[in-house]
Amino acid sequence: MIEEKRYTLVTGASAGIGRAIAEECAQRNQNLILVSLPATGLQEVGKNLQRRYGIDVKTVELNLVQPHAVQELYEWCCSQNLKINVLINNAGIGNYSPFASTDASVYLNIIRLNSEVVVLLTSTFLPKLREHAESYIMNVGSFVSFLPIPYKSVYSASKSFVLTFSKALHSELDQYGVHVSCLCPGPTTTEAVKKRNKELLRQNSNMLTLSPEVVAKKAIDGLFRKKRVIIPGWGNKFILSLIPLIPYRLKMYILKAIFKNGFEKEEQVKMDTVSVVDEEKTIAHQ
Repeated sequence: MIEEKRYTLVTGASAGIGRAIAEECAQRNQNLILVSLPATGLQEVGKNLQRRYGIDVKTVELNLVQPHAVQELYEWCCSQNLKINVLINNAGIGNYSPFASTDASVYLNIIRLNSEVVVLLTSTFLPKLREHAESYIMNVGSFVSFLPIPYKSVYSASKSFVLTFSKALHSELDQYGVHVSCLCPGPTTTEAVKKRNKELLRQNSNMLTLSPEVVAKKAIDGLFRKKRVIIPGWGNKFILSLIPLIPYRLKMYILKAIFKNGFEKEEQVKMDTVSVVDEEKTIAHQ
């Protein structure tokens, strides 16, 4: 009897932690359905993984926050008769700005992708996951899932939602053989956040920052060990263990000071970059 192919579905798989998770799964001989935005290089990622590891890789370019996008993805998987036993909800976005000066549409988009889409994907694909004796869901939260972060208020709130949602489902879905984990990585050396983390954490960045590859390995190890919450890195675990011991007002004072300082530095970097570009344009026209 030929064993049917099973697939791991990974969202936000074209770069960063999502891409590293896809590669980690490929190394473990898991067939893949990779989902990401159009024009993000997803097809090339899929071709490389298929060529290097001899697995089957499907790629779907899709904006998951668009109406009916999750249902379209589900119907496409059904039309291809794909058996899915692992769902990894990794796609997410954030921002770094004062709440009062940021357009509400930015925050609504964060909530839709980081929270609503996670719920929709989980609900929609649950019947497929329950076709198997055992299956797995990993929702990607964050180190900030445990903290209210000034200047990242909606992002940290959306990731807190992911953590609470995942912990509840961990208990609720276990009776069906569906094991739910929440990955809560700290600073990670993706291109998008590398400079920001270095500015915020300075000399301590090496202690707390992990590569996407290390995060991905710890994530998939923890997922298949059916861990409820996965926090990669001993430094991150240690800091989070201290958080409950700090009085609330002091904790918020420290967080505000850190992230306000980081925001101001980021704004200064942007201004300096614009000045350099303007200067180069002036020289070019002379």
